[in-house]
Amino acid sequence: MAGLAVAVMVPSAAVAGTADSGLWWFDRAHIQAAHDAGLDGSGVKVAVIDSQINPDVVGLRGADVTVREPSYCFDPSGAPYPTVSTDYVAASHATNVVSMIVGTGEAPSGGAPVKGVAPGVELLFYNSGGVLDGVGGDDDAECLQEDGTTLAEDGRFGLDHAISDAVADGADIISISIGSLTDVAKGVAEAHASDVVVVAGMPNEDGIALWPAALNGVVAVQAFGEDGKIQNGVNGTPNVSDDVVIAAPGLDLLLQGTSDSWDAQELGSGTSFATPIVAGMLAVVKQKYPEATAGQLIQSLIHNTGTKGEHDPKWNSGTGYGAASLTGMLAVDPTKYPDVNPIFDADDPNASPSQLMVDEAKAALGEGDSTASPTTGPGAVEPPSEASAMVPWLIGGGIVLVLLVIGGIILAIVLTRSSQRKTTEQGGNHGG
Repeated sequence: MAGLAVAVMVPSAAVAGTADSGLWWFDRAHIQAAHDAGLDGSGVKVAVIDSQINPDVVGLRGADVTVREPSYCFDPSGAPYPTVSTDYVAASHATNVVSMIVGTGEAPSGGAPVKGVAPGVELLFYNSGGVLDGVGGDDDAECLQEDGTTLAEDGRFGLDHAISDAVADGADIISISIGSLTDVAKGVAEAHASDVVVVAGMPNEDGIALWPAALNGVVAVQAFGEDGKIQNGVNGTPNVSDDVVIAAPGLDLLLQGTSDSWDAQELGSGTSFATPIVAGMLAVVKQKYPEATAGQLIQSLIHNTGTKGEHDPKWNSGTGYGAASLTGMLAVDPTKYPDVNPIFDADDPNASPSQLMVDEAKAALGEGDSTASPTTGPGAVEPPSEASAMVPWLIGGGIVLVLLVIGGIILAIVLTRSSQRKTTEQGGNHGG
């Protein structure tokens, strides 16, 4: 389906508060208790696909981050945009997304430590998002191929290739805080076929659907604050969605760097930061239960939300199946659950990706016939046509075409298909 994209930049939502107040999520989710038990994601590979990154920032020095060069986006001259950048506008989003997973806890002088959920993972980083080296016009924002077109010779977009490469590089979990109307169904199908969990951030505006979060079988992440309430959109209404699968801390989190200095800190918000927190939690669970499949990890994610322990999953349009709980997941061996992705709709031939696409991907990857028989999940997603060849945006607290991040949330508004998932109720209280 062809889509219409309109980029909207909301004025900075700077948050007053101390640096320590931005660490509420770390305490609420009992992350340190897991680390003290030796569970930090060691032995697990997590791929992050985002914008340019500054791996030398305080809090990432010494982290196990492998940066893939070159990026998947080229400038009009045919030169690839750098994956590594010290420019705050270009690199702040990805730098903070990655810090939520592998932050070392090192703090700048006078600052607070930013420690990730899973600092022991091997993190693979791919740049298929921000393509600016500063704030500029629309001419600088387009993610081009080397020949100046938006599609590669095989008809795929850069983000789609990045997902495939992350799968080929052995990622167990892929975290994506990018949303667009570019067709990435092939890459997601390959991830499903290869037993890889794909976690993606929802847009920060209710009623909006972007890929890959809206794709079949993808864990779409909502953001909530210390008060347990989900974030509001630009119009002040709750960010409800037919696509949401899980919720995680994402409001008023401590971020590294400001427009003045990488050694400064501020509070920021968005689903982009909630997404890597979920990916990090799954990595920690994968470390403890290495035999768990991607489907079983997602089963555990939705069966062990909040503070009530293991339970039958119940969905609502605010928090999906509830607040992700590291404590809850660690307490239950996920291999007890069926080896199927519970949010993948295998019965709808029009779903994107469909079961047929996953089967074809599995055959192409040499993995034999598909044995998965997923059950219910998000409704069908109609693939975009070439007319919807839009450049990816960073959607949570981040970059939308023009990379402008000054401590607040920048949103993308798009007109696209609506999900078939029916809403039930709006959110609730969320525990760690």
